[in-house]
Amino acid sequence: DQFGHQSRDCPQERKSREGGGSSFFSAGGGRRNDRVSDDIFGQPGGRATSQPTERYIPPPAPLSEDDIFGEAVSKDENFGKYHRTQIQCTPESKIKPIKLYEEANLSAQILSNIRRAHFEQPTSIQCYTIPCIQQRDDIMACAHTGSGKTAAFLLPIVSNLLECHSDELMEKTHPPAPLCLILSPTRELALQTEREARKFSYQTAVIPCSAVGGHDMYTVSDRLKEGCHILSATTGRLKDMVETGRVSLKHVKYFVLDEADRMLDTGFESDIRKLEELGLPPKDERCTSMFSATFPDEERKLAKYFLLDNYIFLVDGTMGGTNEHIAQTIEEVRQGDKKDRLLQLLEQDLSRIVEIIKIHTFLFLTFSEDERCLIFVETKRQADYIGALLSQKKLMSTTMHGDRTQRQRTEAVQQFTNGKCPILVATPVAARGLDFPLIGYVINYDLPDSSDFYIHRIGRTGRAGHLGRSISFFDPKRDSDRRIAPELILKLTEAGQEVPDFLRQYSETSNSGFSRDGYSGRNTNMRPGVNSTDNPNQAANLSGRTSSASSAKVDEWD
Repeated sequence: DQFGHQSRDCPQERKSREGGGSSFFSAGGGRRNDRVSDDIFGQPGGRATSQPTERYIPPPAPLSEDDIFGEAVSKDENFGKYHRTQIQCTPESKIKPIKLYEEANLSAQILSNIRRAHFEQPTSIQCYTIPCIQQRDDIMACAHTGSGKTAAFLLPIVSNLLECHSDELMEKTHPPAPLCLILSPTRELALQTEREARKFSYQTAVIPCSAVGGHDMYTVSDRLKEGCHILSATTGRLKDMVETGRVSLKHVKYFVLDEADRMLDTGFESDIRKLEELGLPPKDERCTSMFSATFPDEERKLAKYFLLDNYIFLVDGTMGGTNEHIAQTIEEVRQGDKKDRLLQLLEQDLSRIVEIIKIHTFLFLTFSEDERCLIFVETKRQADYIGALLSQKKLMSTTMHGDRTQRQRTEAVQQFTNGKCPILVATPVAARGLDFPLIGYVINYDLPDSSDFYIHRIGRTGRAGHLGRSISFFDPKRDSDRRIAPELILKLTEAGQEVPDFLRQYSETSNSGFSRDGYSGRNTNMRPGVNSTDNPNQAANLSGRTSSASSAKVDEWD
């Protein structure tokens, strides 16, 4: 900043920035800009780098009905299709599915909370999982994005805690000892699960809490002491709190792995063994549930270590299929042309934003669902670049990636969710489980390298029966794009979507099979195959493989 030379020639050491970016026109905090992951579950994930640090004290948990149910989204008429999908259950005839919530013997208060959350009747996956968990069976469930998987495990767990563990709900233990533990791969998903648990446990004795990285540990610890029956957590922070005596796992009766395939693929089984060493009851003393929209073969082979031998395997429709409520478009766009094509799409579909900005009143408005767009990129550097580009073009946007502080990440999610900021540029950290209400469309600026990641990304739109749209840029010069071409054709075909000719052309020249790890998405009778991993040590070795979904290709999970 001194007179007489350009900034690049300045002899003064360049000052670092604290996470960077404004709340609306964010340039992020990209100090590490490659594809190497952050610390995943407390394990080294590449080169050591300093993360933005601040003592972030999370806001108090919501208590009023308006605060708890304010984000509840009404279901679209297409949501009824989730009630008619066929469930494949292995073994057959073990579960008698319900047709109405009233058939599940839920308490009057839970039924009232269900209505407050705008749930009218159970989805197909809920019809099976609710009675399954109520009778304490272990399950692995695979269902489409937006089909109500979170409620599928929360409703029966809250019900069982009230009915079967009422005495334990009245006890205060030191340290806090939750009765239900839910583990998620990302902070935002864990926090979202806690919010959902507060809906279904509203005005009951059940107290949900969360423990995630980035939140001040002392503040979280003090809040847990006030009562904690359901703990939604990320693994790294949970291990820290257990090892320091702030939480005990010895009373866990219900154990849930949300987005289970992602967690297994990042070597999570070693963390489970560590948690068991720290007091988590073994699998024959707890009820274990695993949920995801995708379950590739090798992740399913690890189930024997986590689940009892007689676990129930549920598949909603075609396993690993895309949500039929999403109109999918694949465009051939070279890397050098992506920026112009993105701006063209935004200016076409978000024209209201451009007009509003011209009269400088945008800060006081809320944008509707059709005007909200989630843009996925592969790297933090790219997220910061696109965020800065949109800011330059006066398009309101914010960014979300692992180098942003927890406060910035929380603000980004809130501004995008409540419609104050209509464009979110994110790395894969936002691809899993997050239920952003009523997103108009998703843009894959960079395609992921597997169809599983593709399914989860586009699944952020078209939720709860609402129609959504996804647009993906296919760069034929990118090796990973060519390799995924056969998988994209399969997913588009299964969903009845148009397959562009160029995609077939590049698929024919690809050396890849139809999917990674030999997974075709059609084998739903998996329980016999589980016997191949009787040895927990063998199961642990499976996750040490090099796969397209390895931690080197993700942004940050914990």
